[in-house]
Amino acid sequence: MKSQTNMNTRNTLKLCIAGSLCVLPFLMQPAMAQTRRAGDASQNRPATTTESTQPTNSQLGNYRNERADAWIPLEADKRAAINADLQASVVELLELYHDAKQSHWNLRGPLYFPLHENLQEYADLYLKYADLLAERQLQIGMSADGRTSTVVQSANLPQFPGGPLSDRQVLDLMTERIYTIAKRIRTRIDSTGKNGDEVTSNKFQDLSYELDKQVWQFRVHMQ
Repeated sequence: MKSQTNMNTRNTLKLCIAGSLCVLPFLMQPAMAQTRRAGDASQNRPATTTESTQPTNSQLGNYRNERADAWIPLEADKRAAINADLQASVVELLELYHDAKQSHWNLRGPLYFPLHENLQEYADLYLKYADLLAERQLQIGMSADGRTSTVVQSANLPQFPGGPLSDRQVLDLMTERIYTIAKRIRTRIDSTGKNGDEVTSNKFQDLSYELDKQVWQFRVHMQ
């Protein structure tokens, strides 16, 4: 009886082992498939390198296009005269900017607060239009020169005083300087218009309005 029991046990073990061997391949299939996919991906992945992948100058190519020189507004023979008006205005506005800031910082007197605020507003406007007109120089194929030495040599305005400035002194100095530049801008409205550059002429008209407004706002303090 015991012998028969042992025999049955051995048969059962054989069946279990056989069944496990049959099932094992099915259990291994997902893992094997994942391994194959990983292997395929590693084969397709570009090889790593320590060398720079940034393009060299020769690979970047040459973007020079001779036709680009023809894509500039206005006739070539008109650009120099228009640029002269623009350049003169740029340096004058930069000079006015420095004068306004000098006054803004060193102002004294009963009118300190309103003039202090006005001068900062004016300084911001001078920079805005200096930038706008300088950009117009580039648009017409020229270049802008805003260097300090150029401003000093070309603005054609008296040297601005240093040190503390009274409110009365600032009113007199700044009103005269703004008025002087405003007159020059009015002549450039006509000259640029006659040279066929209505765009620049219109910008000068806008600037002329702002400068006339500033003269008025300072003038009424003295009337």
